Amino acid sequence: MSQLEQVKFVLRLPPTIHLEVKRSAESNNTSMNKEIMNILSESLAGSSVKGVLNDLVKRLEDEKVI
Repeated sequence: MSQLEQVKFVLRLPPTIHLEVKRSAESNNTSMNKEIMNILSESLAGSSVKGVLNDLVKRLEDEKVI
């Protein structure tokens, strides 16, 4: 992603979450910015997977398969 494609914004975190992100970034040998981007990307990808699975379970329940 180029500089022109990025959006900059301020994020306020409680000190405890800031420390968790900082420690996680250090253990992954990356910046806090990159760590937050990774966490958000994984979370957003996971939510779409959860939605697909929930839809599948509902269809299976509606068809009395489970």
